[in-house]
Amino acid sequence: MLDVIIIGAGAAGLAAARRLQDKSATFRLLEAKGHIGGRAVTDTTTLGAPIDLGCHWLHSPALNPLTPLADRYGFHVKQSAEDFHVAQGGRLLAGAELAECLAYIEHCFDKIAALGDGDHDCVVSELFPFQGKWHDLFESAFAAKQGMFTAESSALDFARYVWEGDDLPVLDGLGALIARHAQGLPVGLNTPATRIDWGGVSGVSVETPRGTLEARTAILTISTGVLAGEAIRFIPSLPDWKRQAIDDLPMGSCNKVALGFTRNVFGDLSDVMLMPDLGPGQSVELVMREGGRDIVTALFNGPAAKELAALGAQANADYALSVLAGIFGNDVKQHVTARLVFADWDHDPYVRGCYAAALPGRFFARAELARPVEDRLFFAGEATHDRFVGDVHGAHLRGEAAADAALAAVRGT
Repeated sequence: MLDVIIIGAGAAGLAAARRLQDKSATFRLLEAKGHIGGRAVTDTTTLGAPIDLGCHWLHSPALNPLTPLADRYGFHVKQSAEDFHVAQGGRLLAGAELAECLAYIEHCFDKIAALGDGDHDCVVSELFPFQGKWHDLFESAFAAKQGMFTAESSALDFARYVWEGDDLPVLDGLGALIARHAQGLPVGLNTPATRIDWGGVSGVSVETPRGTLEARTAILTISTGVLAGEAIRFIPSLPDWKRQAIDDLPMGSCNKVALGFTRNVFGDLSDVMLMPDLGPGQSVELVMREGGRDIVTALFNGPAAKELAALGAQANADYALSVLAGIFGNDVKQHVTARLVFADWDHDPYVRGCYAAALPGRFFARAELARPVEDRLFFAGEATHDRFVGDVHGAHLRGEAAADAALAAVRGT
């Protein structure tokens, strides 16, 4: 009998597998998709440059365990954040006006962070009974980090997020880095788990279309969106406290489309994160010409992103192009290429969203989601880390921790 079955070959599952392999444990790693990486995937061919479909930045780089891995494998990481710019009314803000806008956004984030390690939680929007002229842009910036707007989110959950230093883009692709670190690990692709029986005497039984596997323990690294959708049947059912934790951590929305251009039509904007003010309920980020390439990646965040994604790749590309044309003029439409990269995480049946965000008053759900069920079912992934929430390195760390805990249960240590 195996020591561990790992379900999901995203960052958490791959980290768990690497840890178990290093400790000479017996395991199987199962992945429903036809490729590894989960939400860490890099397209290296469509636009002639690496485009991350999901995670892309090394957040809190000095604390991030993926930073030394990038150095080890020779990945190119930009050593400073992209410059942040804002557009409003079809023009780029500059000078004192831009400084005032950025100061307001920072003030709002500081107000959330001030809750710190206390135990008072509320809806984030309650912290802002009086809203400044730049508040729509703050809402847009918040949704870009959470996948939800302030009226839906736990203030304390966000306040506990560790956010130190610049967000550094991995120019060769963060998904490619995760794949490089996983090189050599055995993975059963196209093998979704459909039923997990954990009530037997000896361990856990995992049913898949390719057969049934048995092990003493299982590590689940799948998203709360998949867990809530009950794509996997648990026998017996998960306990009420675990199901409540899953429900308390719904998935936010962040989808992407990347467009190539035949030449630079954006002036001196290079390595820039541009956020246009599109009004309430809209959150769009534009990564402009990263690495000097004539490529723009648009990130659509929040509920409107899910609705837009459902319309398909071309609709998302057309919307991104219309936003760019509203700022830089219709000339941009003459120089866009026919190729594009599109990522719709909301409608991916094996993901169902971008990352988990705690509901107001339920900040503790991450710890509950991470808690094992009777030392047989262990849980990992970005939703289970209470400090690096939503981050790929949080998933990586929780994967390693779940592997250690599962192996300790198996070996009685």
